Amino acid sequence: MTRAERLAVLARQDEDKVFAVRRATPVVAALRVSRSTLYGLLAELRTPGTKDVIS
Repeated sequence: MTRAERLAVLARQDEDKVFAVRRATPVVAALRVSRSTLYGLLAELRTPGTKDVIS
């Protein structure tokens, strides 16, 4: 899975508030990334202007 594909999946899950639930990060285990990478990708997604580049 490419970085862009991972970001797209995370963007959708973030829109659906998946990460609002405590300890929800194992839900995205199928992406096969570390927890720190996951949080880095989420931070990137939540930065203003990033979603425009992904969509």
